[in-house]
Amino acid sequence: MLDAYGSAVRLDHERLDAYSAALELDGLVVAIARRAPRGHAWLGDQAQRASASVVLNLAEAMGREGADRARTLKIARGSALEVDAALSLLRQRGACDRASRNEARALNVRVVAMLTKLRERAAG
Repeated sequence: MLDAYGSAVRLDHERLDAYSAALELDGLVVAIARRAPRGHAWLGDQAQRASASVVLNLAEAMGREGADRARTLKIARGSALEVDAALSLLRQRGACDRASRNEARALNVRVVAMLTKLRERAAG
C-alpha cells in the first residue's frame, strides 16, 4: 500500500498520530493565516512558523534518543503552545472567525497532549 507521497516506505515520524495531527493543524493554521485581513499578516506568519516548528521538531525528535529526543519534543510542545497563543490573538483582534479558531484549538489541544506523553516517555 502506498502512502500519500506514493511511497511504500514510512519513516518513523510518519507512523505517529501526533505527526498526522500536527500536519492537519498546520493546514488549518495556514488557511486561517491566509484569510487574515491586512495589518495582521505578521501574526499569521508567526502562527505559521510556530506550526511548522511543531511538525519539524516532532519529525527531528524521532531521529534522536533519550534526553535529546525529550528536549526536541519539549521544543515542539512549546511551539504548539505558541500556535495557540497566536491564534488567540488573531481571534481577539477579529482576524479569525470563532469556528476556525475552535477547530484549530481542539486539534491543538490533542497535539499538545500527545507531545506531552511522547516527551514523558522519552525522558524515562
